[in-house]
Amino acid sequence: MHYHIDTDMGVDDGLALLLASRLFGTAVTLSTVFGNVPVEVATRNALIFRELLGRTACWTILAGAACAQDGFTRDARHVHGEDGLGGATGRLDPGLLGALAAQPWATLADAPPPAVSSVVVIGLGPATNIPRLVSWYGRAAVQRIVLMSGAFFDVGNITPSAEFNAHCDPDALRETLALNIPTTIVPLDICRKVQLTRAALQEYGSTRITPLSRLVAESHMKYIDYYRTAEGIDGCNPHDALAVLAAASDERFYAVRGQIAADSTPDHRGQTRMTIGASQIDVLMGGKLKWVRDMIADVLLSGSGS
Repeated sequence: MHYHIDTDMGVDDGLALLLASRLFGTAVTLSTVFGNVPVEVATRNALIFRELLGRTACWTILAGAACAQDGFTRDARHVHGEDGLGGATGRLDPGLLGALAAQPWATLADAPPPAVSSVVVIGLGPATNIPRLVSWYGRAAVQRIVLMSGAFFDVGNITPSAEFNAHCDPDALRETLALNIPTTIVPLDICRKVQLTRAALQEYGSTRITPLSRLVAESHMKYIDYYRTAEGIDGCNPHDALAVLAAASDERFYAVRGQIAADSTPDHRGQTRMTIGASQIDVLMGGKLKWVRDMIADVLLSGSGS
């Protein structure tokens, strides 16, 4: 199986790539999308993680959409930092940053798809690129779509009613769900059930002294500062990591099946609603969350995504 990860490369996306490297190995293609940061910054961050994970020779990175289908754009740099990684990229080797800055970027619009017969598409940002990816690979090749998106029985994180990714491009989310491909949604409802503490991440950064471990640990500090103010916890929810784990082992999660509506009206942009019933869409609400926590801890303590 091949895995295509579409990412807006903020702090939690970095942790998700660490997990993807461990779980999926070389069978990964990446594309970037606006969201947490502008797509240019997201692409640079993807290049940084690919290099530090030792996947430069096997992970293709393609720059994707810079705005939503309707032209809307928004970022979350107040949460993830101006660089999307909590300011931690400023402490990386300048030689590495210079070499990556000199690399030309390929784009999703111009590149041919990998020669694979089966792919799982994992969306960690706004869904803008996802319909294009399905067309790119061919609908028959896409076995499943996994999206970190939406909030159903919980409050939003960008407006009182909307989760950030769904808010950024609800039209693309609706178009993706209308493809009638088996789809797993990982909403805020389950993401908020898993927390990483500041102490655990600081221990990781001090125990495993590598550029990768320092970047992951240090990037989370500003992220956690935001959570302390917004949520009253000295930790964070590793949203995108859950989407990668759901793609790897969906049988460990409990889901509610139903039809999903995504609102595009100005007052409720990105609000998601579910009507329970026959559907190709599963919305994760719980599961073996100790396994989730143990998997994240194991990857952090190993000091490597490979």
